[in-house]
Amino acid sequence: MIARRPIRSLNRKAVPVVKTLVDYLNDQDAILDNVIKILAREYNAIKERRLEELETIAEDKSSFMLKLQANDQRIKLHPESAQLKTKYPERVAQIKEKLAKCKMMNETNGKLITLSLSANKRLYDVLMQSRDKYSRNMTYTDKGNTTATSPLRVNINA
Repeated sequence: MIARRPIRSLNRKAVPVVKTLVDYLNDQDAILDNVIKILAREYNAIKERRLEELETIAEDKSSFMLKLQANDQRIKLHPESAQLKTKYPERVAQIKEKLAKCKMMNETNGKLITLSLSANKRLYDVLMQSRDKYSRNMTYTDKGNTTATSPLRVNINA
């Protein structure tokens, strides 16, 4: 027969279900610090054309943006959220400044991506025009190999 042991009550502190408003504000501040670091990494990766890093950076950025949204929602639904305007206006202002910095950095990265894409497109167009220009004058030799003759190198047999 299996002997049953009595359940001992452990003296653990009760963990509050809802954090304090200050804790949520600190979390928001820390998340924004991480987003700023990620955006700086993204900027450098785009600028230095380290494309292999962009996928992991995008995943990190997306993850932290979701955390930011979820934390913001918790702050809005917090029972003491009215105190944001009365008791913590300086702290809220600091967080809003960081958020504005994140938005500015993200817009800068977006413009850099757009410029990079347009530069790549121009290069692609130039290469395609060059290829098309010379492939129009493509002929075959008697052995079946291709040879390109440009309009300036016309072979005239007189």
